[in-house]
Amino acid sequence: MNLIAWNCQGLGVALTARNLKEECFRRKPHLVFLMETKQKARVVRKIRRRCGFVEEWLVDPVGTSSGLALWWSEELTVNILFSSSNIIHTSVMSTSLSTPAYITFIHAPTDEGDRLLCWQEVRRIKNSIMTSWLCMGDFNDILAQDEKCGGLPKAWRKILNFKCFVEDCELEDLGFNGPCFT
Repeated sequence: MNLIAWNCQGLGVALTARNLKEECFRRKPHLVFLMETKQKARVVRKIRRRCGFVEEWLVDPVGTSSGLALWWSEELTVNILFSSSNIIHTSVMSTSLSTPAYITFIHAPTDEGDRLLCWQEVRRIKNSIMTSWLCMGDFNDILAQDEKCGGLPKAWRKILNFKCFVEDCELEDLGFNGPCFT
């Protein structure tokens, strides 16, 4: 299964929408997760159609920030099990999967207190899963100082909080594809 997760920081910019369309046609993903769409449903739906997807789940932005979009191809059956402003938790079936795969899409808040609440919700989700599980998105946190570029170093307390979250949920960093720090 081919997936794309992108913190697009606004789908209203023509270049962003064009780049997304090009990536979708080049990589042919089965599922696309977009963070910070910053657009109402009608704009996101128009871009979804241009990218060749029929199915969707949207979380509207708050004012001019945030917003999530999940698009998937017709060959998948996606059931939304939980949705909030930062999390979309799903069960995914396809002809190639004998059992459902659980995928949790995350766009963690930048505020530390809100992020810790988000981690608690993901821990709760983890406790309900007894089979394969993938978490993907923008966690707005780092596991080591070398994952940060410029600015002041991240407080060790924050790094340790994120490490504890990753360990509690038995997650493994799979890395990424593309330029660093994007």
